[in-house]
Amino acid sequence: MIIDHRFDHIADDEARRRAWIDSLSSFFVTHINPDAVVPASAFHRYHHMNHLVFGEIEASPQTIERTPALVAAQNIDHVVLRLYTSGRTNISTGGDTSEITQESFVLFDLSQPILSETKGMTGLNLAVPRRLIEGGGDLSSWHGQILPSARSPITKLLADLFRNVSASLRTATTAQMNHIVPATTALCNALFLSETDSAYNRPAVTGIAIRQFIDENLTKVDVGMLRVRFGMSRSPLYKLFEAEGGVYAYIRDRRLSHAMQMFLRAPGSRRPTIAQLAFSAGFENERVFSRAFKRKYGVNPKDIDGTAAAALSQQQTSQLLSWVKNL
Repeated sequence: MIIDHRFDHIADDEARRRAWIDSLSSFFVTHINPDAVVPASAFHRYHHMNHLVFGEIEASPQTIERTPALVAAQNIDHVVLRLYTSGRTNISTGGDTSEITQESFVLFDLSQPILSETKGMTGLNLAVPRRLIEGGGDLSSWHGQILPSARSPITKLLADLFRNVSASLRTATTAQMNHIVPATTALCNALFLSETDSAYNRPAVTGIAIRQFIDENLTKVDVGMLRVRFGMSRSPLYKLFEAEGGVYAYIRDRRLSHAMQMFLRAPGSRRPTIAQLAFSAGFENERVFSRAFKRKYGVNPKDIDGTAAAALSQQQTSQLLSWVKNL
């Protein structure tokens, strides 16, 4: 399946500019100078690859932003690996700005705000559910950052894979795709493993199993339960979640994500109360839940309707967003 946004059929410059902005609105708030022209050659195209979505883009000068309200409304627990193949881009996260040049990989955590300003670029994207690369540790710390050097053999191998995937997608059979997808996922995992790790690294494998167990037992899970279930003492258990700010922080973050999903999926007239959300997500009371929710999403849970209304409306009509959310 392919979603192909092209604009060469739109002759009017202003109409083409508006169409480009609208085409990105599912994921970004986009700003383009009124006097700037979006060229007819600009495009972005996406291919559904079972558990992955692969994208290709050629963009003119623009500023795109995932705002706190958009992040909160969508609650997408995925990351995007982008290979910049040409152009120059500045990326800002939390007040820090990095300049990205061509032949660089950057990771975007879709659960965090980000601002990107480019003077024009081309690139290849891969959207991956976080759960498929949990073995790589705390991916959120890589948000907006350039990944290991382009001179690294693993990075060069992944860049070559991206280019070859792009060339193969139009002709690959279903049987071939069944092999391409796990190979692509495995190489993404390899990028985030240190030289001392391996696919059979016991702590990494155990970490994945623990995270899956937490998701399956969100309302009742605690450290004592994890220690008994996995036969671990406190020190190795805490070390597995050190990069995430600790095991308690990880459980709290997953509970908040669960609460957001419950809220957004329920019909407007039957949405749970804040107290019901707090209880269903395993929080001890409404006050603790609301405070934690505000820290994570930047909005109070009671205000989510007004803050996210525009984003939610767009979400309902976006096929690409639907693809990503259902990977």
